[in-house]
Amino acid sequence: MKRARIATCLANILDHFDTSLYGFLVPILAPLFFPKSDPVVALIQGYGIVIIGFITRPLGAWYFGKQADLVGPHAALITTIMGMTATTFCFTLLQPYEHWGVGGAIGLCLLRGIQNFFGAGETSIAGLYVLEGAETNQQHPITSLYLSSTMIGILLASGVASLLFASDTPQLYWKWPFYGSLVTGLVGWWLRRQSAEHTVVLPVKTGIQEPIHLGPLLNGNNKGFSLKDNWQGILRLIPITGFSYILYSAPLVFFNSFATLVTQITIKDLMISNTLLMVFDLGLLAILGPVMRKMNAEKLLLKISLAAVLVSPILFWCVPFVGVFGSVVIRMVIIILGVAFCIPLHQWYRSEFPAKNRYTTTAIGYAIGSEVLGRSFPAVGLALWHLTHSSIVPGVYIALVGLCAYLSIALPKTLKTRYK
Repeated sequence: MKRARIATCLANILDHFDTSLYGFLVPILAPLFFPKSDPVVALIQGYGIVIIGFITRPLGAWYFGKQADLVGPHAALITTIMGMTATTFCFTLLQPYEHWGVGGAIGLCLLRGIQNFFGAGETSIAGLYVLEGAETNQQHPITSLYLSSTMIGILLASGVASLLFASDTPQLYWKWPFYGSLVTGLVGWWLRRQSAEHTVVLPVKTGIQEPIHLGPLLNGNNKGFSLKDNWQGILRLIPITGFSYILYSAPLVFFNSFATLVTQITIKDLMISNTLLMVFDLGLLAILGPVMRKMNAEKLLLKISLAAVLVSPILFWCVPFVGVFGSVVIRMVIIILGVAFCIPLHQWYRSEFPAKNRYTTTAIGYAIGSEVLGRSFPAVGLALWHLTHSSIVPGVYIALVGLCAYLSIALPKTLKTRYK
């Protein structure tokens, strides 16, 4: 299992490099694919493409979560990384509005939808898979290692985007990172193939002996998934997973466009500081994982979500009055909250939801929450600012989602809710 964890983390680096590229390149892609719109509206449209994921991510989560529960998570993860690689590479085939007209934007939407379908399985399954067979006091450090691999992939994507923004004509080179994604995706797929999980040979009705993955047998995942039995757990996860994703997207994606509208900071300076903040995020993961080793996951989640509710509006109110250094400090505070919230989250999943359909329940809950509340935040945050011209409003939105996450964690225990 140790070898499988290492391979999963290495593949996760490459996979998140592929999936993060689009978010960082939106300031370049928006004027190319939506040139007829006002610049702010074009940015909202560029980020707003995630709306297609409202449909495709839950479908992907259901499909791959069910595959992980019934066949084994490793097989599902091999499929997801193959799909992510092929879809990301297809971005290189697109042509902007100048050549394809509105067809370019439609193609962008379709590819993001397919990418979200495969990505839903990847992001929700891998984090639980690395905890299989781990002792309780090792789960926070292992989760920290896995999240670090995620951040390394995002950091690489941010670094590549920063190189593009440093160019005088970044619109001429936007396809280059997507070409590179073919190489990274294939390497990730090879790593996963090399770490194929152990199998056991059992007789089947046909008389032919076939390999069956140990994962679902050990966990009792052989009865399938029932929405009727799990809808409460899925609804509960939506604000929690959405909030965890917002704490990533707010400082590292949304802020890059938002700060250029309300401050004098240039996009080039923001992207440089963005890369440095990801290094900070990575170091924080390495430190906090072992520190939190023996801390109670639920208590941590409650305290951090409450802290975010209190400070988010204040932080965003300050944004118009700060320079580069002040913007870095504001983003660092949000990153600290996000890292501290995400580390205990996977252990909490394991303690809260039954093993027989844990992958499917958490996959669907994460897919809906991260898409409806998390990935949509850059578009929603910009739209809220565009309507109100008040910098505090995106912070209030984060606080409201954080409050919903707090209640979703606390109330079921208070009301003694049980899951089948």
